[in-house]
Amino acid sequence: MQMDHTDGMVIWKLKTTMDTHGVTRYALQQETKVAMNTLRGMYDGTTQRPDLEVLDKVIRALRGMTSKPIDLGDILVWRP
Repeated sequence: MQMDHTDGMVIWKLKTTMDTHGVTRYALQQETKVAMNTLRGMYDGTTQRPDLEVLDKVIRALRGMTSKPIDLGDILVWRP
């Protein structure tokens, strides 16, 4: 069964989560050691193929920086 993009899509929610908790891209980059261009793409919502290792680093860093139970749903969300 072929699905097209009108059925739904995954979108980035990283900017909202970071802004809500007052985390800057620079601070996240320093904590994760992930390239700034990579974080910028995730933050701006332009990254098309996220790396699982990078997502893991971002989630772990945000949990430590915010003391909140950040999970994948705070980074990516599927919208119909």
